[in-house]
Amino acid sequence: MKKPTLITIISLPLLFLFLVFAPVSAQEPVDLVDLTIKLWPEYDDPRLLVIIDGQLATPGDEIRLPIPDGADLNAVATAGDNGRLLKNEWREEKSEDGSRILVMTPTNPVFRVEYYTPFPVDGDKREIKFELPAGYFNADQATIEVLLPPGSEDISLTPPADESGPSQDESHIFRRVLENVKNQTITQQVVYTNPSGALTVPETQATSASSPQPQPSSQNETESAVAKKFSSNIWIIALGVVAALLIVGGAIGLWLTRDRDDEEPDIPSSPSGKRGKRRTGSARRKPATGNMDRFCRQCGEEFGEDDRFCRYCGTPRQTL
Repeated sequence: MKKPTLITIISLPLLFLFLVFAPVSAQEPVDLVDLTIKLWPEYDDPRLLVIIDGQLATPGDEIRLPIPDGADLNAVATAGDNGRLLKNEWREEKSEDGSRILVMTPTNPVFRVEYYTPFPVDGDKREIKFELPAGYFNADQATIEVLLPPGSEDISLTPPADESGPSQDESHIFRRVLENVKNQTITQQVVYTNPSGALTVPETQATSASSPQPQPSSQNETESAVAKKFSSNIWIIALGVVAALLIVGGAIGLWLTRDRDDEEPDIPSSPSGKRGKRRTGSARRKPATGNMDRFCRQCGEEFGEDDRFCRYCGTPRQTL
C-alpha cells in the first residue's frame, strides 16, 4: 500500500481547522409562503414606518433581516394560535460590512417586524428608497404596500403600483405584487410632496394595540453576552488547535514508524517454514559432539550441546 507523504498528513488537520472555523460567507435564504412589506411614511411619526409580515414555509427556521443603521425597532413578534401578536425573542448581529442584522426564530410560522427609520425631506418633497437585498428570503408571493398621508401630492412610485386608491381616512394607498421571488432584491422608490406636513394619524401612538414593543437589552446585558460569546469562541479555537496538534503529532509518529518498518529487513524462515529466533555469532550454539544428532529429525532445528529433546518441537534426540 502506498505510504502517505508528510505533506498530505499535515494538510489534513489544516483542512479540518478551515472547515471548522471558516466563517459562513453565504447563507441560504429562508423560504416563505407569503411576504408583505408595508411602507408608511409620516404615519404616526415624521419618520418612515416599515412593517414586514411573513409566513414561514418551514416552521422553526431562523430569520435574518437587514435593518437600517438609524432604525428604531418598534415590534418583533409572532402570531399566536388566536391570531394575536406576541413578543418574540430576537438578537442583533453585525454583517461583514458592519450593517445591522436582526436575527429571530419565530415560535409560530407567522411573524412581524416593525421599525421607524428617517428618510430625506427637502421642503415639501419627500423621497423614500427601500431595498431588501437578495439572499435573505424566497417567497411564493410578495406584496409591497405604500400608505401616504391624505394631503400628499405629486406622487411617483418606481416600479409603479399595480393598484391604487384612497383609504377610508382619505390616505393614498398603493400595492404591487411580485410572484415567485427567488434570490431577488426587492426595491421600491416613492417620491411625493406633503405641503401641510400632516401625519396620517395626527396623534402619535406610543404603543400599538396589535404591535408589542421590543425589549432592548441593557448595556450590561449586551456586554455580558459579548463576553460570553468571546469566551466561548476562545474555548472552541483552543480545542480545535489542540485537536489539530494531536492529529499532526499522531500522523507524524505513524509516518516515522512506517519508515522504520520499511527499513527493517525480513527474518529468514527456518527450513521447515517456521520462523526461528535470530542469533548473533556470540550467542550461536556450538554444534553437538559425539554420535548424537546435530539437527532435529522432526523440525530441523539445531540441538544444543547438552540437549536431549528438541527445544522447539520436543522430539527426542537420537543417535546416529
